Amino acid sequence: MGILERKSQTQFLTHHACRTITLNDVVIEWIDILFEDSSGVSYCAPHSHDWYEFNYVVQGTMHTALEDGIMHRMDQGTFVLIPPGFVHSHRYELSSPHEGLCLRWRMFQRTTDADTESKLDAIAIYDKLMRLTIGVTPPKTDEFGIGKYLETLLAQSEAGEQAIFLQMSFVRLLLRLTESLPAAALAFSPVKPTNRLVRKVDIFLGDLQDRELDVKSLAASLHHSYAHVAREFKRHTGRTIIERMTEIRLYKAEDLLKHTDLSIKEIADRAGFSSAFYFSRVFKSAYGISPTAYRKGCFSD
Repeated sequence: MGILERKSQTQFLTHHACRTITLNDVVIEWIDILFEDSSGVSYCAPHSHDWYEFNYVVQGTMHTALEDGIMHRMDQGTFVLIPPGFVHSHRYELSSPHEGLCLRWRMFQRTTDADTESKLDAIAIYDKLMRLTIGVTPPKTDEFGIGKYLETLLAQSEAGEQAIFLQMSFVRLLLRLTESLPAAALAFSPVKPTNRLVRKVDIFLGDLQDRELDVKSLAASLHHSYAHVAREFKRHTGRTIIERMTEIRLYKAEDLLKHTDLSIKEIADRAGFSSAFYFSRVFKSAYGISPTAYRKGCFSD
């Protein structure tokens, strides 16, 4: 039996296993798992969420528009991961209705005391899963065995496994998703937050799509003055918020240089730099080489 034959299990999973999962240094709020049937629906308008959304096409066709504004075709066996805050939309083909799975979740770093934190360092999961926040990538064909993980999860549910086993299968699925990310995201090591404020700043900056940081919005989202937020971030990380924002944007730009043929100006714009000149200057300062030379080096073989 496959996913389609077990689709009724998604409702059981939502009520039985979709709850808070505390594991090592991470807390995962598994919101729900849905089986989507788009019959009779043609369009889902642009929107965003404060949770992660994972869509896997089991049958039929759908189209998903991401931050590039392009409608990407998704056929059977393709998937897309959309991190919190990223605007996206869907279009469905009435002649070939899409059926698939949708999973939603949130993640937080587990609050620990100093003794517990030292014990968790060797088995850290939070940093690995936070790679899923680095950005949104176009839909992918499933060459990573994600469908098998989904089938296993549904089969375990059908077999009456306890909630804890279902939840661990869900965590294994998330870890497997990290392996489908671009190399830049896999190499990405987020600032290790020492309190909730720092973690929230890091997520806010990772989701930031505007060219300029709106300090009022950042401060309002944390219910503190910007001066307090900036001071605490610097105290706990040794870096300013602007330095951290630049670092995240450089990671995004590096990935675009490696995996797209966009112009330097377009990459600068998408990564959030004010101009191609400024982007080139900052990139060379960080990497010791210009963006153009870096791209040539990536494809010189």
